[in-house]
Amino acid sequence: MSQLEVEILLTAGLVLALYWFLLRPRLEKSGRKRDMENLKIGDEILTTGGFLGTIKEIHIPERGPVQVVIDFGNGVVMNALASAIAQRVAEGQTVHSQRMTNTEEKSG
Repeated sequence: MSQLEVEILLTAGLVLALYWFLLRPRLEKSGRKRDMENLKIGDEILTTGGFLGTIKEIHIPERGPVQVVIDFGNGVVMNALASAIAQRVAEGQTVHSQRMTNTEEKSG
């Protein structure tokens, strides 16, 4: 390989590394933020503590953080800050939604 080819490969590798470590995480984070801004009642979520639940209520106060009421199933309902939500999960992933589906199948 000539010196020019080596320099081109090193430059391309550096650009790829910068994209991979600097730009891609920012783009993913902005996508997650947009996803969290579109939360609605009934969405199934994963909390930062690793708990799966369903959003029952959303409270947006004039001042302070957004608060949500999360149903974890078996009658366990908790208040949390929206910042405690790590991500939305695919529908049907929470125990509560699985039980609802099973109940609907038995009654139908």
